[in-house]
Amino acid sequence: MKTHTPLFLFGNGLSIALSGEFSLKNITAKFIAELKGDEMDFFQEICGGNKNINFDDFEANFSQIEDAYSSLKNYRKFIDSKAGEIFLQKFELSNPELIKHEEIIKLLYNRYIYQILGIIHGNVTKVDIERKLKGFTNFLKQQLSCSKKGYVFTLNYDLLAETILLEEIGSNNITDFCSATHKYLGTDIDKFDFDPALNDHKYGDDYTNANVELHHLHGSLSLFYDSLRNKCIKFRSEDIFNHKVYESIGRNNWCLSPVIITGGGKSLKMNEYPFEFYFRNFKDLSTYGKYNKLFIVGYSFRDEHVNELINRWMKSVKDYSDALLIVDYKSTEEDKDQFKKFVRKQIKKRPNIPDKCFEFGGANSIKDVSGTEVKEE
Repeated sequence: MKTHTPLFLFGNGLSIALSGEFSLKNITAKFIAELKGDEMDFFQEICGGNKNINFDDFEANFSQIEDAYSSLKNYRKFIDSKAGEIFLQKFELSNPELIKHEEIIKLLYNRYIYQILGIIHGNVTKVDIERKLKGFTNFLKQQLSCSKKGYVFTLNYDLLAETILLEEIGSNNITDFCSATHKYLGTDIDKFDFDPALNDHKYGDDYTNANVELHHLHGSLSLFYDSLRNKCIKFRSEDIFNHKVYESIGRNNWCLSPVIITGGGKSLKMNEYPFEFYFRNFKDLSTYGKYNKLFIVGYSFRDEHVNELINRWMKSVKDYSDALLIVDYKSTEEDKDQFKKFVRKQIKKRPNIPDKCFEFGGANSIKDVSGTEVKEE
């Protein structure tokens, strides 16, 4: 009888195990190398000068762009309001027509996003997965195939987890809460609507043929927000690039924007559609101890909203230390000790998280844990 319910949480470290191209440092360096002229001047100015550009973490830079865009957008809304109109008249100020400023910075913002996604896309290949992550994929398949219910939550927005699950588990056995509908408006691109209500038959408790749920906590390269329909939609990975979707959004004014969380304010963005659905599921599963094994692979423990839910789960089960495995690829003893120290600082437990919960051999060294049970009230 299938009784265990594992949850896998994947961070960017899993992608780096597949390809060094996924490291934030490499992504940042490539992105900045493509900037020229006014765009480079603008990027440097936003970051507070060339010396303040963080080559180790693009998200630190991108948060500056997001903050500038958000501030401009909010002030523009004020100026366009009745209060803003009174404000301009009272102090005899001219209307700055900030909508034009907003449109320009949005174009730059989107261009940066598309360049980053273009750098990331294409590095997930079945051949590399088979060659570099065979031990990990075998373990994942064994755990999910033998489970009563299995959960996969990703923090990296590449398509690695999705590709592995489709290959190892099969599309009929997983749900990503997207259902095939029609072609995207005016194209021959297949469209899938993010609509959990249409997926009840797949992820309901009584339906076990599709017992694995895939949640994109920080979004995915294949997800887009359709502002015309107020819906989140998905395209196949190959269609995105075969049909040059990113370029068409800007060139043909498609009302789509990538559904990803990057930069600053992640905790706040988790309350936005569709991220709130993924986050709420993770919160419910953790609060009520609905998974009895937790495998964390390649996660930096730098997201407070995620750490808080890990802590919730630890409190909801009898003995988390029998059910938790944190997998990383630190190689030196100094780096291992620093990582354990950092994790224990972020996830405060008394006594501290024991050494047995850490594995530093990389993704392929992942191993089983005995599991735990829900704590009785």
